[in-house]
Amino acid sequence: MSEKFEVFISYRRKGGYNAAKLIYDRLRLDGYSVSFDIDTLEKGDFDKELESRVGKCKDFLVILNPGIFDRFYDPECDPEDDWVRREIACALAENKNIVPLFLDGFEWPKNDLPPDVKDITRKNGIDFNPKYFEAAYETLKRRFLDSQPRWTVKHKKKIITAISLAFLIVVAFLTLLYFNITEEMSEISREKEEKELEIQQEKRRTDSLAREMQKQDSIIRRQDSIRQERQERRRLDSIRQDSLIRLTQLEPASSKAASKKTTVKSSNRALHWIGSSDAIGTAIFEKLIPAGAQKTKCSDNGININATKPTCNSSGKKITCSYSPKLTLTDCNGKLLGALDIRTTFLAESQTDEAAARRELAEELRSANFSSVISAIEGYK
Repeated sequence: MSEKFEVFISYRRKGGYNAAKLIYDRLRLDGYSVSFDIDTLEKGDFDKELESRVGKCKDFLVILNPGIFDRFYDPECDPEDDWVRREIACALAENKNIVPLFLDGFEWPKNDLPPDVKDITRKNGIDFNPKYFEAAYETLKRRFLDSQPRWTVKHKKKIITAISLAFLIVVAFLTLLYFNITEEMSEISREKEEKELEIQQEKRRTDSLAREMQKQDSIIRRQDSIRQERQERRRLDSIRQDSLIRLTQLEPASSKAASKKTTVKSSNRALHWIGSSDAIGTAIFEKLIPAGAQKTKCSDNGININATKPTCNSSGKKITCSYSPKLTLTDCNGKLLGALDIRTTFLAESQTDEAAARRELAEELRSANFSSVISAIEGYK
């Protein structure tokens, strides 16, 4: 038959665990029967056992820390998976003696709580400040708890304390007697053990140092390999750059003829960057600055230039981003003038999140040779 707990403590593990554990320990020391899931749940279905304890308890203590109700408003959070909400709802439905304990920084939400837990706001509670724990704890026992300490528990602790004290006295006497008789042998044994311990510790330190050196050596070799691979890839990219760029010019012949009749100013048309401002877009823009790219609004016969976005794919827990840039050129009214295909695929190392993968790809772009791209744009201008 399962033990009956008269006091149940509900808390959110993030932000409420320490306070809940402190109250649990003090109540147990004072002889109360307290349910604290991680210490008292041993077997059986977790959800059924937890709700059964809520239904059987007299006092329901709920630790209210800042953010405890955030999950109540999360549309992606299933109420059935939120144990704090289920425990509060069960205690309200069973009309338990509910005592809120307010931690520093807690405030009631501005929006109404869900219907099954909204009545918690009407319950009188205690400000639980660790600086004044004793006063708050005594107030909790005197004025709020319906439960009483169990007589058997209180006296059992006294008996155990008396037996432990007697046992310690006997052990101390026997130990003293033993050391008086075998003092010299014990000293030799201790010295031997200390030497063996020193040898073992030195061996562990040596082994640890060797492992660390091997690890550092592996990291250095890996970094060198990656560095060489990148240098070789950039060298090949630089060699192939001229053959990997295709400029598709869509401006009609009449426009070209008209451009020949324009002034010198129109022959060097301003280049305006309208691409994204993320890490990839910023890297592309920086590479186009030598061609005259600037982050200004297009006017007169200026040219807007934009770039396609990279592709990021996940494989397990790693994300890899690749990029084959295509630049589009339009006039100030958005009319397509031409497109520049850079037939080089930039591939960044796999990262644990997409933002890091994009930053890695941006660094690859910054290290790339864009001289042929600049020449193609200058020729078009």
